[in-house]
Amino acid sequence: MRNEQLKNFLTELKELTDIESPTHCIEGVNQVTQWFIKKAESLGLSHQKIAMNSDKVADCLLITNNPNASRFDLLFIAHMDTVFPVGTGEKVPFKLDGNHLNALGVIDDKSGALLSFYLLQELDLTRYNIAIYLNSHEETGSIYAKESIREYARKSKYCFVMEPAREDGSMVATRKGLVTYDIEFYGVAAHAGNNPQKGRSALVEAANFVVEFSKLNDFDIGHTFNCLITHGGTAHNVIADFASLTIEMRYKHPSSVDYFEQQLKRILENPFVEGVTAKKILVNNEAPMIDEVYLPKLKKIFDEVGQSMQIPTKWVDAGGLSDGNIAASVGCPTIDGLGPTGGNMHAKTEYMFVDSVVPKCNLILAVIEKLFQKSM
Repeated sequence: MRNEQLKNFLTELKELTDIESPTHCIEGVNQVTQWFIKKAESLGLSHQKIAMNSDKVADCLLITNNPNASRFDLLFIAHMDTVFPVGTGEKVPFKLDGNHLNALGVIDDKSGALLSFYLLQELDLTRYNIAIYLNSHEETGSIYAKESIREYARKSKYCFVMEPAREDGSMVATRKGLVTYDIEFYGVAAHAGNNPQKGRSALVEAANFVVEFSKLNDFDIGHTFNCLITHGGTAHNVIADFASLTIEMRYKHPSSVDYFEQQLKRILENPFVEGVTAKKILVNNEAPMIDEVYLPKLKKIFDEVGQSMQIPTKWVDAGGLSDGNIAASVGCPTIDGLGPTGGNMHAKTEYMFVDSVVPKCNLILAVIEKLFQKSM
């Protein structure tokens, strides 16, 4: 990528970030989809919408130079949705201040998605079969996209995830896994003033559950728990007969999953409030992105190429999930955090460093060249 292409990149990035596309605004995400379809057509690339079979999210989008390929050399993954409610853009317009670009979704993940197209534009596509998977709902866990991501990862030699690099330029080597449950508690309603003794508070049970799990965080082992009360009664003068919460565990090691299940069983089968019952509903379950076979080799290639180009390479172990967890779960060698550098993700102050775009693009291009000269 040449420096003179940066101006066009920023113009297109403004068009993308001006489209408000929170996950559940299907119309907005579809507008981003149409923008990328138009971009793909201008480059002579094929596109295919991937049905999600849900009215809660928009369809995903696959872009490729070879729609008939049975195998792909490279799978790029990025996402089109953001976390900001429609209307936020009026308060946070696209603003370029020197090297600092502030816009909604600019770093997570519209610049990374756009950079994928600039990479394809620079590659000799007669040598490679390449696909770009653009997710419509990564910000809410990719629930409906998981199987199609796995499908394309299974038939790809490598996966490059275009999530942002960290504020210091670090790319993402590993990510924690996640298990999420909804927990529902059922108690007995009663008047809080006249006969509270007849009540069995589901909300008190839920509160005790939250406190109990807060004691089980283990930063050394690497599993942590976070809860959100999603329903907590109907009125202040009624003992709550129903409460619900969501609990999420982030973890590094498979043994933590068994530990989580054991603790859930212990706490739910031994209620703090006599007479309250509970049930759990699995919401999401994704393994850690930790690859001890291919990751060291991939990191070494990035480091060698970066050194030869005088582009510093750094690595971070992340606690958050991405679609890289999903791709890696089927054994596809995966590197994450390959988008431009920026920070303040999920905040109105989200930003991108403009001078990170061209070097990152050229680093990835050189890595691709070396990867396919050298068998792993």
